Amino acid sequence: MKDISRFARLGRHPADGDVRRGIDLIDLVRLAHYDLADPDGPDALRAAERRATRIVAYDALAVPALLQTPEYAGFLGNDPGRAEVLRRHVPPACEFFVHETALHAWAGDRRVLDDQLAALARRDDVRLVPFTAGCAPELRHSFTLLAFAVGGPAVHADGLSERVDAVARFQAAVDVLRRCSLDVEESRRVFAGPVEAAR
Repeated sequence: MKDISRFARLGRHPADGDVRRGIDLIDLVRLAHYDLADPDGPDALRAAERRATRIVAYDALAVPALLQTPEYAGFLGNDPGRAEVLRRHVPPACEFFVHETALHAWAGDRRVLDDQLAALARRDDVRLVPFTAGCAPELRHSFTLLAFAVGGPAVHADGLSERVDAVARFQAAVDVLRRCSLDVEESRRVFAGPVEAAR
């Protein structure tokens, strides 16, 4: 666990003529939440999301957790409270990618899927990765990239990592996703249209 008092010392008032290089109280609160979480534990991603200023999420099978409706999340055994981070006073800038698989892999009954897709169709930060994008290595693994007001970026795939090489690998994956995804308007039309799903 990192020493929060070390960050607190950074936030002291500068002397006359100094440039303030410290951090604000809200950053300390977010850091405290983050540092109490085991980076390999189940709460690590949620803690990181709470202090993130930017989030890019891709799910290869389902709708990304932050966008899941309560019914959809409940069927998958996820906590719908995760989405609260998007409704805070200053929410993080977000970019989401949904693989077309999610439109056919039902979670619950048809109504649950229809409600979930309708919720996606109302957003302007979600893009669909179509089947025609193929099976490039970058599309095979779900991940979340996070940026923070304090500290370097991190990625959550199998666990939370701030390693430069790991972050760079998934940043490159985001570039691939942006190239092969439908644009926002096309994605919204697909989400809003009828979907054939096999049971």
